[in-house]
Amino acid sequence: MCTTSSSSDPVLECFRLHEELLRCGSAEQVHNATYTYMASQVRQFAVEMIVNCRTSDEVKIMLRNRDGCRFRGKFPYPRLITAMDYKQKEFVAHTNIQQVLETAWLGDWIEWKSYSATWKFLYLLRRFIMLPMTVVLGMLVPNSKLNQFNRLPINRMFNSLVTYLVFLGLLFRQSNADKFETHWGAPELGTWLPIVLFVVGHVLEKMKLRLQQGPERFFKNLWNVFDTVKLTLFSLAFLSWTAAALDVISQGSEDLDRKYWPWMHPQLVAESLFTMATVMAYLRLLFLCQLNYYIGPMQVSLGKVLHDFGKFTTFLLIIMVAFTCGLGTYYSYYAGMVYKDPETGETSRQEDSFITVADTFKTLFWGIFCMTSLDAPNVVVGNSVAATGRIDAATQSHQFTQLVGYGLFAVFEVLMVVVMMNMLIAAMSDTFQGVTDNAEYEWLFGRTQVYVSYMLINDMPPPFNLLPTTGLLFCAKRHVSKSSQGYSHLPGDDGRGDLDSRSTAAAPEFRELMAEIIKRYFTMHRPLAEH
Repeated sequence: MCTTSSSSDPVLECFRLHEELLRCGSAEQVHNATYTYMASQVRQFAVEMIVNCRTSDEVKIMLRNRDGCRFRGKFPYPRLITAMDYKQKEFVAHTNIQQVLETAWLGDWIEWKSYSATWKFLYLLRRFIMLPMTVVLGMLVPNSKLNQFNRLPINRMFNSLVTYLVFLGLLFRQSNADKFETHWGAPELGTWLPIVLFVVGHVLEKMKLRLQQGPERFFKNLWNVFDTVKLTLFSLAFLSWTAAALDVISQGSEDLDRKYWPWMHPQLVAESLFTMATVMAYLRLLFLCQLNYYIGPMQVSLGKVLHDFGKFTTFLLIIMVAFTCGLGTYYSYYAGMVYKDPETGETSRQEDSFITVADTFKTLFWGIFCMTSLDAPNVVVGNSVAATGRIDAATQSHQFTQLVGYGLFAVFEVLMVVVMMNMLIAAMSDTFQGVTDNAEYEWLFGRTQVYVSYMLINDMPPPFNLLPTTGLLFCAKRHVSKSSQGYSHLPGDDGRGDLDSRSTAAAPEFRELMAEIIKRYFTMHRPLAEH
């Protein structure tokens, strides 16, 4: 049974009660519809609280409350992070909150919204050209007014995007290098050292974010899991290359031809891991698609559709295992048999489609995409003797065996191609339509995730975030100026962010605001109740 207690922070209680109701609905499937309806009512009440805020200052007071926030770092609006953790999309997407968030994102640079796509692209090129100057300013005078514009969250995003595009360019160069010029061992130091610096910078950035958010909240974000896997693959690739280089030193030769390398040679492993990590690095650009009004909801749909495919995988595996076990060695006796026509002299050889379990699985998998030969279930009974070339006229045609093979393969194709594929398409269409119906909320919530992710970054983008630990000049300057404080203050805040971010529901300012909002709520709904 779901219970809750009275609280001076009704917004947080709504978040918690909403999550508890959904959890009860999942546990009690019979009453899931009732629990879902109650959860929607509770979620709407939290939105009503923000609706009754009449000024941006009142919105900021509500958002500065840290109660329930599991983020350990500095952020001026912890309640916003709490709402995102509880998936309160209507609350986050409300106009009052988005207005405060836009002010923190852009500061006084309101002209950005009126720029055309061409001017925005040219501005990105400008950030690329100005990147060395931005780095120097961040090192020498991080708190100066000259560097204040560069500390805007939107410019932090552009700086990160520019450096990441450079990183992708290095990956493209390495992946498309002339493989015939490569030798046994690690690539040339000048080729992969810049990539190593970028990867180390990204690892440092993720480690810092992991310490701020804690393991539970950090890995709850699937993009953080994605980045962790990607950086792990890069790190393992570099270690494998190092092992290959040491192997060359021990062998004393780099001229061993690739065809003589063992299948688990460190360089082969490194190339495979690097290829997978490169693909993931390019896919990371999908995160920024959430900023666009038109393709943002499509990016959200992509994640939800993949979730549908994950559920579909259960049926896929059961059907695949069933037919693989049944047909796995059904044709094994006929392996390698050759039939020679006595009249024409034409020969036909038994297909390897269902000879072994591995061959059967491969045949069935590609059969889902209609890429398997129609002759795969044919049974060929050999009648020729390889040594003498004599044709044995006493061999028989195994029609029943072939009929069973064709029948099972046909049933598999009907189940997978006709039934399961259409069911998956219907589920994906329903999911996409659901996102489209709530495109405004989905897009604003996804955009807020991007905004907050860059607002939490208080260092220069990788690999320049390595400079504080390796540059003596910056180290000395950092202890004097404490430059990290400059990033904790966002535009639109009134300078009391650090103090108010420590406030709780017991703070007088917050209690008075909640009392006033509750009064406005009942005043607004009283005429409806009397009617």
